[in-house]
Amino acid sequence: MGMIMPTEKIFYEDINRTEFEARVLEVKEEKKGFRVIMDKTCFFPEGGGQPADKGWINGIPVLDVQTEREVICHYLKENPGTGVVKGKIDLQWRIDFMQQHTGQHIVSGALWKVGKYKTVSVHMGSDHTTIEIDSQQISGADLEKVENLANRVINRNLPIEFIMTDEQGIGRFELRKPCPVDGEIRLVQIGDFDCVGCGGLHFENTGQVGLVKATGIEKIRGHARLSWKIGLRAIQDYRQKDKIVAELKTVLETREDHFPAKVRETQAELIQHKKKASLLLNRLAAMMAANLYQNRQGSGDSPMELIIESWTNEDNDLIRRIMKDLLKRHRLLICLVNTMKETVYWSIGCSGEINFDFDRHKSGLLALINGKGGGRHPLWQGTGTKAEGVEKFLTMFRDLPEQI
Repeated sequence: MGMIMPTEKIFYEDINRTEFEARVLEVKEEKKGFRVIMDKTCFFPEGGGQPADKGWINGIPVLDVQTEREVICHYLKENPGTGVVKGKIDLQWRIDFMQQHTGQHIVSGALWKVGKYKTVSVHMGSDHTTIEIDSQQISGADLEKVENLANRVINRNLPIEFIMTDEQGIGRFELRKPCPVDGEIRLVQIGDFDCVGCGGLHFENTGQVGLVKATGIEKIRGHARLSWKIGLRAIQDYRQKDKIVAELKTVLETREDHFPAKVRETQAELIQHKKKASLLLNRLAAMMAANLYQNRQGSGDSPMELIIESWTNEDNDLIRRIMKDLLKRHRLLICLVNTMKETVYWSIGCSGEINFDFDRHKSGLLALINGKGGGRHPLWQGTGTKAEGVEKFLTMFRDLPEQI
């Protein structure tokens, strides 16, 4: 990059400004798009855990915004040209992440005040914001206190100030956590509640955050990571869950405070039904296996006898149980096939005392149904995609005893 002056940061001067004009200083095509440098910008670059602004320059979508040595680089899909260009910020995107960033400051401040929980890292995703703390866990009672305190701070509509200071002046402020003291330092002061070094974008008062709601806890790197819905996301989350509750009232035919008991009752009934269904399926499989065994192919003088059967749209679990039953018998070579729509489910098995080398015949058999799969003695199984080849597949299998 040549000698280009630092970009004028309009976003710090007026966070509510969404349109501007600027002069293009440099355009360079790179792998990630056209890198555009202007003399000033409203586009906030990625930093401090906050993603870059989205928007348009001369109507061309801005793909990314990054800072390189005090110069802000905008990456566009197309070349916007030279001279003076017009920029426009995606306000909905900016407000969402300003709510996330400001809300995160408030929640981190509340975590510190409630239980001296230090914020280790923050991630602002498109769905929720996570805060990792320096503790392996946080009690439900403490988390509720944090949530309540954070929402009280929002409701107080405290002013948010942005203060520029340096190494000499930083000692006048009570910071929640230390920050680097090299050159100019930008502090974010939330009323009498919190103060911390930060270069991100924030509202002018806490009320604009709207609402914060804790939605989950997980462990990572020996720490607890807390998930939060902040701002409009919290409202949308509540709206979605309210719709789910309304639907469950109809499905479960009970009040929402009776949901847990109703679900446990339904689960218990389902377990009993599954047990009964499994018992009946075993009985049916045993009957069908006995019938197949009775109609097996071969004679008493043959070293093995054949069982070959195919179905269409049969229950695969039933067929697995039939095979399991047949494998307990002696002197059998078995092939069961079930075709469901365009998929062929095949299984080949043999009695334990039979030395059947499936790999010897595998390629020839499976080619007929465009199949795949495998296994080991005494059971091999898989699928195929060529249903019209099933008859040839069964015919070839029927001739195998002559080759063994």
